[in-house]
Amino acid sequence: MEKYYLWLLLAVGEGAPEISQLLKNTGSAEAAYEAFRGNTALLGPEISEHASRTTLESAEKLLAEIGKLGIKMITQDSPYYPELLKEQESPPCVLFAYGNTELLKNKLLTIVGSRNITGYTQSAIPRVMNGLGTRYTIVSSLSEGCDQLTCLNALKYGVPFIEVLPCGITQTYPKGSRTLRRFLVQNGGLLITECLPKTRASNALFLRRSRIIGGISAVTLVLQAGAESGALATAEYSRAPVFLPPNDVFRSEYAGTVSAVRAGCKMYYGLKDIETAFIRAKEQGKETESDKPKLRSRPQPKPKSPEPAGKTDKKTAPAEPPKSAPEEPDFESEKHRALYLAIRELDHPASTEELIGITGLDAADIAELLLDLELADKIVNKYNRYSVT
Repeated sequence: MEKYYLWLLLAVGEGAPEISQLLKNTGSAEAAYEAFRGNTALLGPEISEHASRTTLESAEKLLAEIGKLGIKMITQDSPYYPELLKEQESPPCVLFAYGNTELLKNKLLTIVGSRNITGYTQSAIPRVMNGLGTRYTIVSSLSEGCDQLTCLNALKYGVPFIEVLPCGITQTYPKGSRTLRRFLVQNGGLLITECLPKTRASNALFLRRSRIIGGISAVTLVLQAGAESGALATAEYSRAPVFLPPNDVFRSEYAGTVSAVRAGCKMYYGLKDIETAFIRAKEQGKETESDKPKLRSRPQPKPKSPEPAGKTDKKTAPAEPPKSAPEEPDFESEKHRALYLAIRELDHPASTEELIGITGLDAADIAELLLDLELADKIVNKYNRYSVT
């Protein structure tokens, strides 16, 4: 049966909603494969053309490679597949796992927070983790800041930990996390992802990872969140998000936390609040979209395009404002700024190799910096060519 799930991922595309629809309509991955063979127009012209060229033999070959790597496949009909994930509109058809899969049967608690961690949050994380023991299994990422420090404290205090990756299990993100990840698995932890083993991290995959991290647990504890923090995106998938109280409600690093609490989310003052949140999540069940608190500010509508030339009343049309130099955005580091400026100065989309030559940075640094700039919407990536937004 596993080879048919792999065929779906290869033929239709990782994360494609058409996979969920096929499984729902046919009842199984094998039935979906047979249905497509009987009607190649089933998936629409674009997908069908690619799917027609994807053989079952290629899925069997990939399955053998996955087995050699020690990676396990958890399909939707597996007893290890988390029930809450199935409630999503388009749940992952497969979770690829490496490590202790028994953790997926435990009581899961998602813990996330901002990468730009404050000293107050750093001091709070050990207190939170020290009280959990083994009654919960933590689900998070190894992103720098809150998530990584949560993992380190989980290892210190013996709390089981599951990392959800935004890439394939054979890839490394973020840079420098390989050693911690290996140590996590050696100490009974687990890695999971919906991505095929060799898939690299990308902007879209971070959004898809958020729905797994938040949707796999009934309760999400947010340690710290600014106004546009990715932790809020994760919390939106949770039935019962709980927020660590900020030490200063006026700090921008806690703007998202303050807004979420004002929208009706609960605050965490101790382990009892987590236990209460699980009870509340069970009682509420699956909420409708309108019932859920709005945790993030919605994007503002784009300004209307100017009227075509010739249609504007010349007598009343305002004078065109003088053009000024483009405003330079804020950056995480001087390296991010230097790379951004190098891309902006070029009169064409830049390749990675070209940027390595211009900046003198190594390939690993460039890849990490480009991904950070892309996630911050400062640059766009089209066919591995980069330009400013």
